[in-house]
Amino acid sequence: MIKITANGETFSIAEALPLPDFLAERGQAPERVIVERNGEALTQSETKAATLAQGDVLEIVRIVAGG
Repeated sequence: MIKITANGETFSIAEALPLPDFLAERGQAPERVIVERNGEALTQSETKAATLAQGDVLEIVRIVAGG
């Protein structure tokens, strides 16, 4: 198990958990959020390809359309 922080909350997760799986477990679709990992915003393709590692710090923001 490894520990990561997402939006200020600490999680213990399985090693080598893909980021899209982590998002799905929390009811988030990768194409509907912007993820910042360790201070860097990820593109959609980077989000889909990322695997979480010990100590990662995530900020997950839901995309909202407005007018």
